[in-house]
Amino acid sequence: MSGADVIVVGAGHNGLVCACYLARAGLEVEVVEAAAEPGGCIATAELPDRRGRLELGAYEHGGIVGTGVAAELELEQRFGLDLHMREELVLAPSEDGSALAFWSSLERTVEGLAEVVGRDQAAAYERFAGWAQAVMALLRQSEAGPPPTLRELAAVADAGLGAQGARMVQTLLASSRAVTGAAFTDDRLRGVLDHWAARGLQPPDEPGSAAGALHLAAGHGGLAARPAGGSRATIDALVRCLEASGGRLRCGAAVERIVVEGSRATGVVAGGELRSARRAVVSAIDARRVFGRLVEPRHVPSRLRAELSHIHVGEHNASDLKVDAVVEGLPQLPGPAGFERALVVSPNGARDLSRSFAQIRLGELPDAPPLMIGFPSALEDGWAPPGRHVVWILAPVPWRLRAGGWTPAALERAADMVWAAAERRLGGPMPVVERSVLGPEDWRSRTGNETGNHNHLDMSLDQLLGNRPTPSLARYRTPVAALFLTGAGTHPGGGVTGAPGRNAAGAVLEELGIRRGSRGARLRARIALMRDAARAARALMRAT
Repeated sequence: MSGADVIVVGAGHNGLVCACYLARAGLEVEVVEAAAEPGGCIATAELPDRRGRLELGAYEHGGIVGTGVAAELELEQRFGLDLHMREELVLAPSEDGSALAFWSSLERTVEGLAEVVGRDQAAAYERFAGWAQAVMALLRQSEAGPPPTLRELAAVADAGLGAQGARMVQTLLASSRAVTGAAFTDDRLRGVLDHWAARGLQPPDEPGSAAGALHLAAGHGGLAARPAGGSRATIDALVRCLEASGGRLRCGAAVERIVVEGSRATGVVAGGELRSARRAVVSAIDARRVFGRLVEPRHVPSRLRAELSHIHVGEHNASDLKVDAVVEGLPQLPGPAGFERALVVSPNGARDLSRSFAQIRLGELPDAPPLMIGFPSALEDGWAPPGRHVVWILAPVPWRLRAGGWTPAALERAADMVWAAAERRLGGPMPVVERSVLGPEDWRSRTGNETGNHNHLDMSLDQLLGNRPTPSLARYRTPVAALFLTGAGTHPGGGVTGAPGRNAAGAVLEELGIRRGSRGARLRARIALMRDAARAARALMRAT
């Protein structure tokens, strides 16, 4: 039997982030991972014979910079993470040949939008962005630590925003479709904001999805970030950070059981071997798998079993289709020069986006699939042989396909449909040299997540803030002593941010008495929240 102070289950980026914080605090930490390599939904693959490199998983990594996790763990300064920072944020092309360009500069974005959607709509976007930045400044305070309940957030909004507080809360409860429909008349402009809200595989008409639309509009002023060499570089930097602090990573060791003695987690059985956890176990996999498969039923309180039965994933039948390819060349993209460096977000319009999710719910492939497209080879050499490029495409598709299920032939047909839509939106052909296709079942096999969902569970209104993943598990602690949760299934959810990992590490350190929560710290956090509320109130008044 071997062991450590803390065993972390799962080497996705949140599991590694959590492990790094714990190891840097002086604990002996071991991360155990079922797969042959770390990363989870972050994966960069080298093709044999120097035929190219494919980005199989997550593409943008600006979140881990924006949360401060990259700086706190010194991933750039000490551990080799090199980021391509860029001012071109998002390009939104449509099949009519037009394209909306979103820069880091709000002023530059508004000027460009005016040429495509008209000055009135561009001015409406400027007001919307100012409002979004104010609201998101307030919401981001909730990301660094245990989440508030919706009631607590509403109380802060009422106290800090006055009359505008009710407007903010109403917006957060609303659908993206309702909020963008009230702000804009241009279907293309509404579409890109609604699509950003739907990144979590939630339809844009779902209550609570409006925060996603605000998130895109609030992004002006910051830079987009991509790791040099591919997304795997973030994982490699985290592993180096872990090992530099004495931590260990063991891959190819699937956890079969979390050992509970009395009412306390004391270790795991991984790869057929008992590994003791002297002080804590942290799971980066979702709560339903933890308490439904890894913890013996007799250790799960009946109240928690009832809560777990209400967790839902794949409620809208949506999952991911991933297409990566080496191509002979790229078309001349619509829009400003240089936006092949950006993330391309192409729903083709708000009406097409809503229809696509309606078709997905029925188990049908959408006629006009919403796409996210990236060109990693446009940022640096080495992704493909000279004269060729690499294309990254992500599209939502049904988890349960009505006509015959996800056979290999069905997967190829869906990939062909997505590829044809990408060529129409981008304005020209992309002759394929070779491609890789990962469907819903592939993502479930790779990650173990139900329906292949990269967020572990639905990012729905009833599963956010103090309800994620359930009310009694929302603070990263569990009813089993010394057992903690992290990962995309905990607050604040999915995306490459590292916030769930950092927050869970804080909960562990506080529980162990290594970093104590204090009344003063809580008071300072409350003051900061109120200060941001005051700023938000002023900005909201200007945007009204």
